Amino acid sequence: MEIQELIIVETFCETHQVEMSWIQDLEEFGLIEITIQDNTKYISENQLYKIEKILRLQNDLNINNEGIEVVLSLLEKIESLDQEVRYLKNRLDLYE
Repeated sequence: MEIQELIIVETFCETHQVEMSWIQDLEEFGLIEITIQDNTKYISENQLYKIEKILRLQNDLNINNEGIEVVLSLLEKIESLDQEVRYLKNRLDLYE
């Protein structure tokens, strides 16, 4: 079983100067996942990078949730294709 670091949502909001409702909106829209334990909401460590990316997209580029969903999907596809290209290059190197 993998142990994950959890960050209290309130702490994240205070540190990043965002409203709790913003995090709730992201969760309701399906962009992030919130973990609830003992009536306390947490962000898992692996969600932290994604939330910070969303924050930058909204603050710097003024992109709405629908646009962020598209951007994140495209970035995941690019990463997947990049991994596939690296794998195929490594395979090709074996035959050279």
